Amino acid sequence: MTFVRNAWYVASWAHDLTTEPQAETILSENVVLWRGEDGKVRAAENVCPHRFLPLSQGRVQGNELQCGYHGLTFDGDGVCVDAPTQDAPPANCRIRSYPVHENMGMVWIWMGDPALADTADIYDLPEYHQDGWGVGFGDALEVEANYLLLCDNLCDPTHVNYVHPTTLGNRDGINAPITHSDTPWGVVTERFTPNATPTGFVEAVGDYAGKVDMWQRYLMYLPSVSIIDFGATAAGTGSHESGGEGRIQVFSCHFMTPITGTRTIDRWLHVRNYQADDALAGDEISTQFRIAFAEDKDILQAVQAEEVRHEGRVKIGLDLDASAGLFRLKLNRMIRAEAAEAARESAEAAE
Repeated sequence: MTFVRNAWYVASWAHDLTTEPQAETILSENVVLWRGEDGKVRAAENVCPHRFLPLSQGRVQGNELQCGYHGLTFDGDGVCVDAPTQDAPPANCRIRSYPVHENMGMVWIWMGDPALADTADIYDLPEYHQDGWGVGFGDALEVEANYLLLCDNLCDPTHVNYVHPTTLGNRDGINAPITHSDTPWGVVTERFTPNATPTGFVEAVGDYAGKVDMWQRYLMYLPSVSIIDFGATAAGTGSHESGGEGRIQVFSCHFMTPITGTRTIDRWLHVRNYQADDALAGDEISTQFRIAFAEDKDILQAVQAEEVRHEGRVKIGLDLDASAGLFRLKLNRMIRAEAAEAARESAEAAE
């Protein structure tokens, strides 16, 4: 399985990372994360080059990571700085390190060329930091499916009527028109359902006496970040852009990290424009989302299993696949560009 490597992926919730080494697998690579006594996060490949014991079975000493077998100690750059049984470590005793950065309550890791890592490229939702918006942290949902299946799902507003009938779906929206557009950072898929019966979610958190206007905007960022902007106003009073009587707006944020070709972790959180300081309001959203995301998980895992069983069989396409198809096309271009650059560098090195 080929992945985009020159990109930022979420490696952990920031609150989960302590001075205990934490093992993660990201893009099929085994990584160890740790937080030094200075509070700074570090990451390196999860192996001691001496006897290959995973460094996650060691311990943090100050800001450095010590192997649990013979005490070799590595700094955040992957350099061995201490070999207790000899005067100095071997000159070639080092491991790969990875750039990391904390933002939006998560630890982000760069899996590609460190020289290209720019923290300005990390996704950031402005509302996450603004007054008047409440933040709720969800889970790290493990899905036994390729991350592209999750990306397909998050380019597709149409599935909610069938997969999430009690929470996010609504029969009034089954034939609502879908549009999508290309962007420099990915693809946007939109659906607006005017003068409709509220969905189960909107009914649970809103206070509407009648019909509502609802929007779903699926913002899919390369290579695997999805921001779903959805909400409602009393019918005829506003839109996703502004205004609206009883306006409810929620950003459902999904940060999908490919573990292997058939396993993904979706760390999700949400940001809301109402009851910002009420933790119970955030808990209510999380409860609704856990129901919906468990439904997604069941569907996607079943699809993954059948894709393996029907390998080589051509799928039937529908009009609703257009935005997911565009996203995959753009992702494949990134993968091919990285492969071409790697081949060029390899050829130059061989000359």
